[in-house]
Amino acid sequence: MSNEERRQDARVRALMGASHEGFVVIDSEDRIRLLNEAAETQLGVERIAVMYAHASALEAPELEAALVEARVNGPWDSSAATLDVKGRSLACTLIPFADVERGAGESVAIVLRDEARSMDDLERAEAILDATGDGMLVFSPDGALTYFNPAARDIIGPRIDDYVGTHVTLAEILDTEPLLPEGAEATGAAWEATLVEPEHRIVQVRTSPVLDSSGASIGTVSNIRDITTEREMAMMKNEFVSTVSHELRTPLTSIKGYVDLIVDGEAGEINEIQREFLEIVQENSDRLVSLINDMLDISRIESGRIHLKVEPIEITDLIVGAAGTFKTMADQSSVELVTSVTEDIPRAAGDRDRIGQVLMNLVSNAIKYSPGGGTATIAARRDGDDVIVEVSDTGIGIKPEDQAGLFSKFYRVDSSLTRDIGGTGLGLSICKSIVELLGGRIWAESEFGEGSTFGFSLPVAPPDLVRTPAVEGPDAAAGTVLVVDRDPDVASLIETYLAKRGYDVLTAHSAQAAAQLAAQHRPRAITLDVMLDDSDGFDLLQQLKGNPETADIPVLVLSVVCDEGKSMRLGAANYLEKPVNQKRLVDVIDGLVGSVASPLVLVVDDDRGIVDSISRVLKAKGFAVMPAYDGKEAMAAVRRKRPHLMLLDLKMPEMDGYQVIQEIKTDPEMSDIPIVVMTAHRIDHSRMGIIAMAAEQVPKPFSAEELVERVESLLTEEA
Repeated sequence: MSNEERRQDARVRALMGASHEGFVVIDSEDRIRLLNEAAETQLGVERIAVMYAHASALEAPELEAALVEARVNGPWDSSAATLDVKGRSLACTLIPFADVERGAGESVAIVLRDEARSMDDLERAEAILDATGDGMLVFSPDGALTYFNPAARDIIGPRIDDYVGTHVTLAEILDTEPLLPEGAEATGAAWEATLVEPEHRIVQVRTSPVLDSSGASIGTVSNIRDITTEREMAMMKNEFVSTVSHELRTPLTSIKGYVDLIVDGEAGEINEIQREFLEIVQENSDRLVSLINDMLDISRIESGRIHLKVEPIEITDLIVGAAGTFKTMADQSSVELVTSVTEDIPRAAGDRDRIGQVLMNLVSNAIKYSPGGGTATIAARRDGDDVIVEVSDTGIGIKPEDQAGLFSKFYRVDSSLTRDIGGTGLGLSICKSIVELLGGRIWAESEFGEGSTFGFSLPVAPPDLVRTPAVEGPDAAAGTVLVVDRDPDVASLIETYLAKRGYDVLTAHSAQAAAQLAAQHRPRAITLDVMLDDSDGFDLLQQLKGNPETADIPVLVLSVVCDEGKSMRLGAANYLEKPVNQKRLVDVIDGLVGSVASPLVLVVDDDRGIVDSISRVLKAKGFAVMPAYDGKEAMAAVRRKRPHLMLLDLKMPEMDGYQVIQEIKTDPEMSDIPIVVMTAHRIDHSRMGIIAMAAEQVPKPFSAEELVERVESLLTEEA
């Protein structure tokens, strides 16, 4: 025998020695040529004593009879009718094969399986399945139901008995919709269904293939989990959070709003002691609002109701804004606030408000946890297809054992400083959820006693993702706004904000009164609380949009119940949560009123300084403005709100001015929009035909005031 043959023989013997099945080989002269350890135990013999002896040495007449039959009739399988060998129930398979080594006759390979052990294993498996709280259904490879446990019968009901042994789908057994999603069985994906009988239940179902050791399918197992209680608890929790937030946020709106007005001097002069006391009230009401917002954010994230407006965002602008917001806080804490942004930062794909929330949280923490002064740095850079933002500090740092739980809900590092600062431990968890929902990741690096760095990434905005510019109203506000709120104090507060801005205000505390006032006075805009006593605010919104007399009035939804998606689907022009920020409210109302009451000018230039200066002069002259920074944004703005006139730069990224002119002037619905071309570059003579479609050309540099005068002249001519 060669060395390779010896190695192969050793491997075969090793496999046989490790097997739970018995192996016996009887040669053509009925001598025992092989007998493994399992067969030794099953037959109750000693291998040394019987090896190479006659088969009768096994003292198993049943096997000798089966041996004769196998030689006469071919392979013999008694697994369906086991043999009783020396008190053991053994399933035997006998396979004759040519005895090449001896050159004559047939040897027989015998495979023995201890049925008692198999039955014990089966009973043990069934006992485990019977004790499992989840329903388990077992299907054969051809789709027949072969087994179900008691939990499955409890969930599905007695009708499951009728399906045993039949070829049936899981959807038919459950008798429910939705049906099994495509590919769910192959991938093991979970899906949910509602059972009506024997009682209303919500179940989560997962079907997975069962494979043998060779990878071949031997059937499928379906796991059915009753999640009715979980869903009911989730609904109760969401209702509780919604109710509590409403009951807290409504009075907080009044508290915060009126205190802000007093501090601003709207109720007369206050002395320094009064101001100090009121600022304490302001600070703590802000903390309470922040806490409630965190609870609502967690609830919305867990229930999948968070609304994200993904658009290209300028990370640099957000960093500059955050640095400005926290400058006073940093100065009071003797912390130097530094920004470090590379010049090649592209736009990121994200929700501007939510990423601003993340950045504010990280910067606030960096300052708060640097009690001895030091430096807090906000940095941004590009890394491949991602934009990376990092907030670093030289503060107290975080111990290694505390770092793993930083982004968990309600987790707070236990130290005297964290106890003094307070908080819910929800901020970083919310940041993590927001960033991951936007396709990014978040992380923390820290050396205890030396400071920390918190960073997050966002994907670079793809070319087809376009920001839709908002309408900015003129500086001088005029017109009537209808305020609809069931709480008279909140309605009065909003009225004060808007009256201070220069609007005439009507108030209504019920849906019926609001509908009547809207039809009678045709206000320029409506603010709407969706929680009214006599009707659901969403029903009123539908009623307003369904009435031709009020359909064109823009509606701003103000609510403590976050359902921005539903509001926008039903026709709301915008959405704000209570407590209402005065500046944000006025800015939104200015934009809504300006879009219907003032001439609207679209200003398009990739130079933000030019757009800002022109917009500022236009708004001072009573125009509403839509600022856009490239051609694609310009087209998105035109599709959102038709402008009365467009100021357009020719040389821009993404989509240049020539393309914008051509697209607008060849569209019958937009072709009459006058376009004033602004450019500092030589005009491409090969495209002069396109330039001829514009109303006028203004070379750069120019005076913003003179340009606005020309706009006024053109709009007068158009009228």
